[in-house]
Amino acid sequence: MKLPSLGAIVAINASVRHEDEWFSDDDDLDRIEKIVQDLQSETDPLTAAAIATSRIARSQAFSEGNKRTALLIGRWILDRNGLKGDEIIPSNDLELANLLLKAARGEDISPQVLELFRKR
Repeated sequence: MKLPSLGAIVAINASVRHEDEWFSDDDDLDRIEKIVQDLQSETDPLTAAAIATSRIARSQAFSEGNKRTALLIGRWILDRNGLKGDEIIPSNDLELANLLLKAARGEDISPQVLELFRKR
């Protein structure tokens, strides 16, 4: 299964940040690296995408763009493993957006995200 590297995730986060989004806090890349390591044992791309999407949003490892990065990494995993990321994670997905808000507040939403992805 194809999974993104730490460098790819960092690059995607950098690409989604706006010029006015910055803080003095450094990104906590150890959190992202742990997510990447945990995904190595996963064999199902749908599960890997759900885990990556929910955990990146929950980790709040980046000073900005965590939920946007999470969505793009989820699509990345799906697309590169033979699934249609834009159908499983469509634009303006309010159901997933609401789940990611919960994740950003610290809730573990991985099971709900996986269930949502499986329905699609």
